[in-house]
Amino acid sequence: MKTLQRSLSILALSLMLASSAARADGVVHFVSVGGPDQDPTNHTDANFSLVAIQYGDGRVMGQWTDQFGQGQGGVHVAIDCLVVQGNQAWVSGFVTSGTFNGADLSGLPVITRVQDNGNSASTPDQISFSFIGNPASCTTTPNLALVPMTAGQVTVR
Repeated sequence: MKTLQRSLSILALSLMLASSAARADGVVHFVSVGGPDQDPTNHTDANFSLVAIQYGDGRVMGQWTDQFGQGQGGVHVAIDCLVVQGNQAWVSGFVTSGTFNGADLSGLPVITRVQDNGNSASTPDQISFSFIGNPASCTTTPNLALVPMTAGQVTVR
Protein backbone atom coordinates (compact mmCIF):
# COMPACT_ATOMS: atom_id res chain seq x y z
CA MET A 1 0.00 0.00 0.00
CA LYS A 2 2.84 2.41 0.85
CA THR A 3 4.45 1.64 -2.51
CA LEU A 4 1.21 2.53 -4.25
CA GLN A 5 0.89 5.78 -2.28
CA ARG A 6 4.50 6.68 -3.05
CA SER A 7 3.96 5.92 -6.74
CA LEU A 8 0.82 8.06 -6.81
CA SER A 9 2.66 10.90 -5.03
CA ILE A 10 5.50 10.74 -7.54
CA LEU A 11 3.01 10.67 -10.40
CA ALA A 12 1.13 13.68 -8.95
CA LEU A 13 4.39 15.63 -8.50
CA SER A 14 5.48 14.78 -12.05
CA LEU A 15 2.14 15.99 -13.43
CA MET A 16 2.39 19.23 -11.43
CA LEU A 17 5.87 19.91 -12.77
CA ALA A 18 4.82 19.07 -16.31
CA SER A 19 1.77 21.31 -16.10
CA SER A 20 3.93 24.21 -14.81
CA ALA A 21 6.15 23.89 -17.86
CA ALA A 22 3.09 23.67 -20.11
CA ARG A 23 1.65 26.86 -18.60
CA ALA A 24 4.88 28.72 -19.32
CA ASP A 25 4.39 27.95 -23.04
CA GLY A 26 0.58 28.03 -22.85
CA VAL A 27 -1.79 29.81 -25.18
CA VAL A 28 -1.41 33.61 -25.09
CA HIS A 29 -3.82 34.46 -27.93
CA PHE A 30 -6.46 32.47 -29.77
CA VAL A 31 -8.29 33.64 -32.90
CA SER A 32 -10.96 31.76 -34.81
CA VAL A 33 -13.23 32.69 -37.70
CA GLY A 34 -15.80 30.63 -39.51
CA GLY A 35 -18.57 31.31 -41.96
CA PRO A 36 -19.46 32.55 -45.40
CA ASP A 37 -17.87 35.76 -46.64
CA GLN A 38 -20.80 36.75 -48.80
CA ASP A 39 -20.73 39.71 -51.18
CA PRO A 40 -24.35 40.34 -52.28
CA THR A 41 -23.28 43.10 -54.71
CA ASN A 42 -21.12 40.76 -56.78
CA HIS A 43 -23.36 37.76 -56.04
CA THR A 44 -20.55 35.70 -54.58
CA ASP A 45 -20.88 33.30 -51.71
CA ALA A 46 -17.73 31.66 -50.46
CA ASN A 47 -16.28 30.45 -47.16
CA PHE A 48 -13.63 31.81 -44.82
CA SER A 49 -12.25 29.89 -41.85
CA LEU A 50 -9.24 30.50 -39.66
CA VAL A 51 -7.70 29.23 -36.43
CA ALA A 52 -4.53 30.88 -35.09
CA ILE A 53 -2.83 30.19 -31.77
CA GLN A 54 0.05 32.13 -30.21
CA TYR A 55 1.98 30.40 -27.42
CA GLY A 56 3.88 31.90 -24.51
CA ASP A 57 7.23 31.09 -26.14
CA GLY A 58 6.27 33.19 -29.21
CA ARG A 59 5.39 30.33 -31.55
CA VAL A 60 2.38 30.87 -33.78
CA MET A 61 0.55 27.99 -35.39
CA GLY A 62 -2.64 27.72 -37.34
CA GLN A 63 -4.47 27.16 -40.59
CA TRP A 64 -6.72 29.33 -42.70
CA THR A 65 -8.79 28.75 -45.80
CA ASP A 66 -10.49 31.23 -48.05
CA GLN A 67 -12.71 29.76 -50.76
CA PHE A 68 -13.40 32.40 -53.39
CA GLY A 69 -16.84 32.70 -54.99
CA GLN A 70 -17.96 32.01 -58.54
CA GLY A 71 -15.50 29.13 -59.07
CA GLN A 72 -12.46 31.42 -58.88
CA GLY A 73 -10.54 29.06 -56.60
CA GLY A 74 -9.31 29.46 -53.07
CA VAL A 75 -6.32 29.12 -50.76
CA HIS A 76 -5.09 27.15 -47.79
CA VAL A 77 -2.62 29.07 -45.61
CA ALA A 78 -0.14 27.93 -42.96
CA ILE A 79 -0.20 30.70 -40.35
CA ASP A 80 3.12 31.89 -38.90
CA CYS A 81 2.28 35.34 -37.51
CA LEU A 82 -0.44 36.67 -35.20
CA VAL A 83 -0.82 40.09 -33.61
CA VAL A 84 -3.74 40.86 -31.31
CA GLN A 85 -4.72 44.41 -30.31
CA GLY A 86 -7.93 44.55 -28.29
CA ASN A 87 -10.70 42.95 -30.33
CA GLN A 88 -8.68 42.93 -33.57
CA ALA A 89 -6.17 40.48 -34.96
CA TRP A 90 -3.77 40.48 -37.91
CA VAL A 91 -2.82 37.08 -39.25
CA SER A 92 -0.31 36.19 -41.94
CA GLY A 93 1.39 33.16 -43.41
CA PHE A 94 2.11 31.45 -46.71
CA VAL A 95 -0.19 29.75 -49.19
CA THR A 96 0.40 26.00 -49.00
CA SER A 97 -2.00 25.30 -51.86
CA GLY A 98 -4.46 27.27 -53.89
CA THR A 99 -5.41 28.95 -57.11
CA PHE A 100 -7.11 32.09 -58.33
CA ASN A 101 -8.67 31.90 -61.80
CA GLY A 102 -6.36 28.98 -62.58
CA ALA A 103 -3.11 30.62 -61.42
CA ASP A 104 -1.13 28.70 -58.79
CA LEU A 105 -0.66 30.76 -55.63
CA SER A 106 1.48 28.28 -53.67
CA GLY A 107 4.28 29.86 -51.65
CA LEU A 108 2.96 33.42 -51.77
CA PRO A 109 2.65 35.47 -48.57
CA VAL A 110 -0.87 36.33 -47.46
CA ILE A 111 -2.31 38.57 -44.74
CA THR A 112 -5.74 39.33 -43.30
CA ARG A 113 -7.33 41.26 -40.44
CA VAL A 114 -10.37 40.31 -38.34
CA GLN A 115 -12.41 42.07 -35.68
CA ASP A 116 -14.53 40.49 -32.92
CA ASN A 117 -17.53 42.70 -32.17
CA GLY A 118 -19.07 40.29 -29.67
CA ASN A 119 -22.16 38.17 -30.14
CA SER A 120 -24.55 40.99 -31.01
CA ALA A 121 -26.38 40.67 -34.31
CA SER A 122 -26.69 44.47 -34.48
CA THR A 123 -22.90 44.86 -34.86
CA PRO A 124 -21.59 41.99 -36.99
CA ASP A 125 -18.01 40.82 -36.69
CA GLN A 126 -15.73 41.94 -39.48
CA ILE A 127 -13.05 40.41 -41.73
CA SER A 128 -10.81 41.76 -44.44
CA PHE A 129 -10.03 40.15 -47.74
CA SER A 130 -7.10 37.76 -47.96
CA PHE A 131 -4.36 39.94 -49.44
CA ILE A 132 -2.23 37.49 -51.41
CA GLY A 133 1.27 38.37 -52.56
CA ASN A 134 1.41 41.22 -50.07
CA PRO A 135 4.87 41.07 -48.46
CA ALA A 136 3.64 42.89 -45.32
CA SER A 137 4.02 40.90 -42.15
CA CYS A 138 1.22 41.01 -39.64
CA THR A 139 3.67 42.57 -37.17
CA THR A 140 3.19 45.89 -38.98
CA THR A 141 -0.64 45.79 -38.42
CA PRO A 142 -1.56 47.41 -41.76
CA ASN A 143 -4.91 49.15 -42.06
CA LEU A 144 -6.68 46.47 -44.11
CA ALA A 145 -10.27 47.46 -44.85
CA LEU A 146 -12.85 45.46 -42.90
CA VAL A 147 -16.20 44.25 -44.22
CA PRO A 148 -19.12 42.96 -42.12
CA MET A 149 -19.36 39.19 -41.68
CA THR A 150 -23.14 38.97 -41.70
CA ALA A 151 -23.09 35.23 -40.95
CA GLY A 152 -20.50 33.34 -38.97
CA GLN A 153 -18.40 34.30 -35.99
CA VAL A 154 -15.04 35.90 -35.19
CA THR A 155 -13.39 35.19 -31.83
CA VAL A 156 -10.32 37.13 -30.71
CA ARG A 157 -8.81 36.28 -27.30
